[in-house]
Amino acid sequence: MNEKKISVIVPVYNAEETIERCIVEIFRGGGGYRNIEIIVVNDGSTDRTEEIVQKLSRQDDRIQLISQDNQGVAVARNTGLKHASGDYIAWCDADDWYEPDCLELLCEFLESYNADIALCRSQIPGRQDVYDSSEVQVWDRDGAIEAFLEDKLLNGVLWNKLIRRELFDGIEFDPSLRFWEDLDVMWRVLQRVSKVVRFNQAKYNYSVSPETLTAKRYSHERFCSSWKVWDRVVEDCHKPGSEQFLQKAVQRRYLWLYGDLRLMLKDHYDRDDDKEMIQSLMRKEGIRGLSYLPGFLNRTYAIVCMISLPLAETACRFIYKEKAATYEEGNYQTD
Repeated sequence: MNEKKISVIVPVYNAEETIERCIVEIFRGGGGYRNIEIIVVNDGSTDRTEEIVQKLSRQDDRIQLISQDNQGVAVARNTGLKHASGDYIAWCDADDWYEPDCLELLCEFLESYNADIALCRSQIPGRQDVYDSSEVQVWDRDGAIEAFLEDKLLNGVLWNKLIRRELFDGIEFDPSLRFWEDLDVMWRVLQRVSKVVRFNQAKYNYSVSPETLTAKRYSHERFCSSWKVWDRVVEDCHKPGSEQFLQKAVQRRYLWLYGDLRLMLKDHYDRDDDKEMIQSLMRKEGIRGLSYLPGFLNRTYAIVCMISLPLAETACRFIYKEKAATYEEGNYQTD
C-alpha cells in the first residue's frame, strides 16, 4: 500500500540559528514514515537562512527552497501551499521542532479515524504539564467548531495539525493580516470537515523567545488583525446553518479582545482609538460580557476598563503582576 505524501510547509524569515534543527527534526518527526517533502519559503531573509537551507536541500532532494521578497507570513504560507504536492499538509515554525514520531502518529490517527484533521498536544520546552496522554477526542464538524470557539482542546494554530490537502482548496491566507492569519484560515477550514481527532500526547515543541513575533510589544497591526478575524467569525455565525454558534463566537471575541486590551494597558500602548474600540465593545455587551470572564479579578478589572481606560492602566500594575507579553500569556493557548 502506497504511503500518502505529507507536505510540511515552513515559512521562514531570518532564522539562521534554528532552521537547520527545524528541518532535521521534521524528518525525524516522520518516524518510520518516509514520504515527506519539506517546503521552506524564505520570506526575504537577510541572514544566512537561505544559504543553510540550500546546503540541506543539496543533501536531500525532499527539501524544496522557495525564496521571495519579504511579503509577510500570510503570503509565505500561500506560496508554500501552491508548491505543496502532498496529500496531507503540516506546518512548522522555523524555531520549533517535532518529537521523533510526531508526523507518523498524526498520520496514523488521521487515517485510522478516517478524519480530515489530526492534532496532537504541544509543549513549551522546560514547562512541565500533567495530563493523561492516553486521552483521545473525536469531533464531527459541529463539535469541532464548538471546541474551536471554546479554545481549549482545538485552537487556531496550524503547527500541531495534519490536514487533508483538499480542505485548503480555494482558501488563501489573508495578506492584510500581520497576526492570526492561521486562526483565520483554521476557522474556514473547519467549516469543511466531517471529523477531527485529537490525541493528547505532546509531540510538537513550541519555542518561546524574546524574538517570537507574538512576544513583542503590542502593535496596531496586532489589534487590527484580532479585530478583523473575530469580526469575520461572528459575521459567519450570523449565516444560515451557523446561528447555533453565534453566542459562543460573540463570547470568544469578547474574551480575545479583552485579553488584547489587557496587553495594551500593560505595554502602555498609545493608540487610544484602538483601546476605545474594545472599550465600546465591552460596554455594548455590558453585564452579559462580564459573565463571559473567568474569575472575580477579571470581572472587576473589566468594570474598571469600561469606566475609565486611564484608571484601568493605572490599576493594571496593582491588579495584575507585571509579566512579559509572551505567547502563552496572550490569546492563544498551546494546548
